[in-house]
Amino acid sequence: MTLPARRCAECGKLSVDAAVCRSCGAEGGEALDLSGRGYLLSWTVIRIPPARYASEAPYAIGLLELEEGPRVTARVAGDPEQLTAGQPMVLVSIDAVRGPIFQPG
Repeated sequence: MTLPARRCAECGKLSVDAAVCRSCGAEGGEALDLSGRGYLLSWTVIRIPPARYASEAPYAIGLLELEEGPRVTARVAGDPEQLTAGQPMVLVSIDAVRGPIFQPG
């Protein structure tokens, strides 16, 4: 599965899910797909979630660095107690409400 992104026409940096470049603020650029692979840098485990996600707790939200360079904050599927820093991650889905969802892989 790939992750939609864009390369800024002004500075050349990659942005994930952004209408304007997160680096320089410019609009426009080339749409492209990223590999959906990366590494877990950090995470937090949500044990007391907002009401609409209560049935999903506990779950993890992680900071991932993608192979192509950008960092994203995303839901991490699986057992939160088994996560480790530097663990390889792979994109498994893009939920309309939750955004990208990764899992160890």
